[in-house]
Amino acid sequence: MMRIAIVGPESCGKSTLGKALADYFQCGYVAEYAREYFAIHPHQHYDIHDVISIAQTQYQQENAMATEYAHLICDTSPLVCRIWAQVKFGHCPIEIAQLESSVSYHGILLCAPDLPWQPDPLRENPENRAALFDIYLQHLSAGSTPFRIVTGHGKQRLACARQQLSTMGIVL
Repeated sequence: MMRIAIVGPESCGKSTLGKALADYFQCGYVAEYAREYFAIHPHQHYDIHDVISIAQTQYQQENAMATEYAHLICDTSPLVCRIWAQVKFGHCPIEIAQLESSVSYHGILLCAPDLPWQPDPLRENPENRAALFDIYLQHLSAGSTPFRIVTGHGKQRLACARQQLSTMGIVL
């Protein structure tokens, strides 16, 4: 079982890249559960318990997909929920930290915020994407999972991601 996570600030092309990689490699794709969650629950009044619930369900969906596919592209990870909780609420709940330590990825792709901001009712941080990117970079640099930064637009971004997976020795 090989898992690749795609992380980064809002509006940096994670979902588009994840779907494109899954199509290219003909492997499983785990969509970002937060979108589904907020389609059911009102976004404007969420709290830390919502972020925990999102992280837990995302983790469950990943594990369920892992029984069906040998390779997974995951559009988010517990790290995304950790940073979201820290930025929005000032701390990371133990439940998210535990999820983060219980899942392992063979590699992580960190999407640079070099794409134009796309407004979306679920997005909250158009002005601080560079600062959020730096937070991701710090967390990933301190960890042991190999990661690479993905840049570029359109097909260039997909090609960059494929090249970066190759530099980590990941062959899907």
